[in-house]
Amino acid sequence: MKTMISIILLFVSLALLMIYAADVQWGFLPLSPSVRGGGLGGSAVILSIIAFAISLKERSSIVVILLLINGGLIVGGMAAVYSQDSQGTTKGHLQTIFGTMGLGILLIVLGIVKFVMTRRHTV
Repeated sequence: MKTMISIILLFVSLALLMIYAADVQWGFLPLSPSVRGGGLGGSAVILSIIAFAISLKERSSIVVILLLINGGLIVGGMAAVYSQDSQGTTKGHLQTIFGTMGLGILLIVLGIVKFVMTRRHTV
């Protein structure tokens, strides 16, 4: 049951990240970038961390994969933003980009930790 809750939370997180990316591309939500980042991106990170904590002692390869995907999307998205806008960035903008990349890296690390823990439980 804990694994299923974690998987649902991670799919919701993935959906939020996809909506975030689509809105950055096409701008269909009437949100400022800071509200969009905090509301969609921040919520996605929080949900992913909660999902990891809930499934901490459970075996699940799906949780590992979804954590890695969510973290990879965040890191890749921020790398794309940085590469497109590197000429006109301010110090505050760079802090936001690299801080968000750090959160994506955190999710990737949690995915790796979960992978190691899942692997140990199966042996």
